[in-house]
Amino acid sequence: MRPMSRRTFLKAGALAGAACAAPVAFDFASFVKGAAEAPVTKVPSTCNGCSTNCALWAYVKNGRLWKIEGVPLAMKNEGKLCARAHGVAADVYNPDRVTQPMKRTGDGQFAPITWDEAFKEIGDRLTKIIDKDGADKVVWLGHGGKETYAQMLLDEIGSANYVTHYSTCFTSKTNAWDKMVGAQLTSDINRAKYMLFCGRNYGGGIMPGAMRKIMRAKDRGAKIVVVDPRLCELAKVADEWLPIRPGTDLAFFLGIAHTLISEKLYDEKFVKDYVFGFEEFWSANRSFTAEKAAELCDIPAAKIRAIARELAKNAPAAFLEPGYHGLHNHYAASTQIAQANVIVNALLGNFYKHGGLMPAASPKFGQLRLPKRLQPEKGPRADGAGVANEYPTVELSRGIAQDMPGLIARGKLKALFVYHNNPLRTAPDPEYQKRIAKADLVVAIPVDWNETAVHTAHYILPEHYYLERMDAPKSTGGNIAHDYPQAVMRFPALKPLHNTKHLLDILKGLSKAMKIDDLYPFTVEEEAAAMLGGLGTTVAGMKESGCYEVPEAVKAEFPMKDGQPALTTTTGRVEFSVGAFKLHGRMGVPVWIPPLVSPKGEAEFRLIHGKQPWHSHSVTSNSPYLMAITRSYNGARLWMNRGRADKLGIGDGDTVTLETTIAYKGESRPVRKTVAVKVTEMLHPDCVWLPNGYGNFSPKQKVGYQQGVNYNDFAPARVEALSGSCMVQEVIVTVRKGG
Repeated sequence: MRPMSRRTFLKAGALAGAACAAPVAFDFASFVKGAAEAPVTKVPSTCNGCSTNCALWAYVKNGRLWKIEGVPLAMKNEGKLCARAHGVAADVYNPDRVTQPMKRTGDGQFAPITWDEAFKEIGDRLTKIIDKDGADKVVWLGHGGKETYAQMLLDEIGSANYVTHYSTCFTSKTNAWDKMVGAQLTSDINRAKYMLFCGRNYGGGIMPGAMRKIMRAKDRGAKIVVVDPRLCELAKVADEWLPIRPGTDLAFFLGIAHTLISEKLYDEKFVKDYVFGFEEFWSANRSFTAEKAAELCDIPAAKIRAIARELAKNAPAAFLEPGYHGLHNHYAASTQIAQANVIVNALLGNFYKHGGLMPAASPKFGQLRLPKRLQPEKGPRADGAGVANEYPTVELSRGIAQDMPGLIARGKLKALFVYHNNPLRTAPDPEYQKRIAKADLVVAIPVDWNETAVHTAHYILPEHYYLERMDAPKSTGGNIAHDYPQAVMRFPALKPLHNTKHLLDILKGLSKAMKIDDLYPFTVEEEAAAMLGGLGTTVAGMKESGCYEVPEAVKAEFPMKDGQPALTTTTGRVEFSVGAFKLHGRMGVPVWIPPLVSPKGEAEFRLIHGKQPWHSHSVTSNSPYLMAITRSYNGARLWMNRGRADKLGIGDGDTVTLETTIAYKGESRPVRKTVAVKVTEMLHPDCVWLPNGYGNFSPKQKVGYQQGVNYNDFAPARVEALSGSCMVQEVIVTVRKGG
C-alpha cells in the first residue's frame, strides 16, 4: 500500500461522499490511527545481499516492509543480520530498479516493451541463432547456485553452456578439493582448539553465524591466528595477526607442511590409512624448508615452525581454514595454494573429525517428478571448460565467466543470457567486458540498472525483487560445520511493486514463444513441496518455522566401504597428487610457483582487494543506506602502508593516481584512476588495498555512480589454466600523489 497524503485522502473522501450522498464519518486522524494500529505480518525469506543467504523474517505492515530480523535457528546467521541485509532489504523501494521490460533503442537508451512482445522478439531471435549457428552458441551466465530452470532450457535446446560467476570468486578451491577429496569440507569452529585463517575474513566477507562461533571459541580459550596482508576485521579479534607478503600463501603452507613432516609431527596413521601420493609430495618439497618459505612470505621461519607445532599439538581439533574468494582467485598459483591447504589439513589428520574439518551439513531434498523429454545431444562447451586442448581440468559445473567477449570474438558465442550477475563490474577489465554487446543477442535479467544491462543488453527482463517472490528451498550448509543439516526458503513478503516477473515465469514465457511445449509444468510451490517432502516437512511448516533442521546428525567418520577408504576420488583416498593434472602435462602435487608479477620500483605496489562489512561486490553499490555508511567511514579510500606513503610524500586523505597497463595479444592500453588514500600501519608495505564494492559506472544508478574505484578496473581478463580463475591480484600499479 502506497502512503497517502492528507490532500489525496480528503479528495478521495469527497468523491466517495458525493457518490453515496451521505456524510463521511471518518477523518484523517482516524485514518492515521488505523494505519498505526494495523496488524504486522511476519514472513520468512532469505537475504539476497550475498551468497550466504541468511534466513530472515520480513515484517510487513500496511503492505509495506517494516523491518527484518534474523531467524535464530539458522546456522549461518543465528538470528543476526549484517548491515548489508538491512540495506538490501530497503532497496525494494529503490527508485533505480528496472520497473518493466525494456528494449534497447540506442547507446544507453531503452524503451518500454510488453512482456509478450519481449518473449516473441527474443524467442524469434534465439530460434534463428540456434537454427543457423547451433545451440552450442547459446550461453547462460548466472550467479550460480539454484538456477535449475535455466539448465532445463539449455538441456532442451542442446547447449552445455551453463556458466557461473565462480571463476571470478573461488573455483581454484572447489576444483582442488573435488579432485583431491571429492568433497568440500567445512571448519568445525564450535569444537576447534586452534584456528588458522589465511585470506579468510568472516568479519568483512561477513557471515554472522561464523563470527558468533569464532567469538564463542575465543571465550572458551581457542587460539585464533590470522594471516593476511591487511589487519582485516577478523584479525582484530585474533590472538595473532601475521601480515604476509601478498602472493606468497603457497610458500607459507609449504613451510608448514615441511615442518610437520620433517619433525614427524604429522598424523602418520591417518596418512598411511587414508592418503595417496604422500611420497610424491614429500619428494617434490623435501628442500622447501621453513627458512626458504620465510624468505618469500616475510613471516619468520621460527614463527612458521611454531604455528606448525601448535597445529599439530591441538590436532585433530585444529585446522587451516579452507578459505574462499580471498585465498583462491588471485594468483597463477591459486590452484596449488588450494592443494597445499588440503595437504596441511590432511597431515593434521583432521578430516571428518570434530574440531577439524567436517562434511557440509547438506539436507537430502526430494525431487519433483517430471516427464522425461527427448532432448538433442549437446555440443562442446563454448568456454572450453573440460574440453581437451583448452581447459580440460576446469569444473564443468562452474565454467569460465570472465572471457565472454573472447568467445564472441572467436565465434563461439552468439546469444548470451545474464542472470543475477554483472560481469561489467564483477569481472576483470570492464572496457573489455563491454564487448559483450557485440553478441547477436544479449538478454539481461536483473532487478536494477546495473552496468551489464545498461551497456550491453538488447533486452532487459526485470525479475521480482527477492522480497516479492517465492523461491525453492536451499541448504544452509557450506563454509562452516554444523551438526544437523538445515533448509531455508524464501516466501513473498510483498506484492510486486512493478511490472516484473519471477525467473520461472520469464522462462515459461520465453520457452512458449519458442514453441517449446510444457517445459515447466509446475509452480515454485509444487517444486518446494516435493523438495521439502523428502525432508519430512511441508511448505506450510517451513513458512511457520523459517528454518527446518533435519534431525539426522552429520557423522564424524571417514567414508568407508568394505573396510576401505571410500571418498569419491579415483583411489577412494585423499589424493596429494592429482591425476587429472598429470594427465594433461602438469605436476600432480603443489610446488612453489612465484607470482607472475612483483613490484620493483619505489612507487610500485601489488594491488589487492577485499570486502567491507557493509558491501558485497556490486549488488550493494547503489544502496542509499549502505553508501551513507561508506561516507561516514571514508570507506571508498585506498589503503597504503604509512612507511611507503611517507617516502612518496603522501598523507592521509590525499588524492593519488593509480596507473597500470592492461595488455593482451596485439593490444595494450593504459589505465589511470584517482582515489583518496587512507594511510595506515595496518597493511604490508608491498601492496595497496581497495575495498571491492565501488566503481559503479551505470549512470542510471544515481547513488553509487562514480563513487570510488574498483580493482577490476586494473586487471586484464585472464584465465588460470587448471581451474579457470582470473588471477586478479597479479597486477602491479604505480602510485603517484595528485590527480
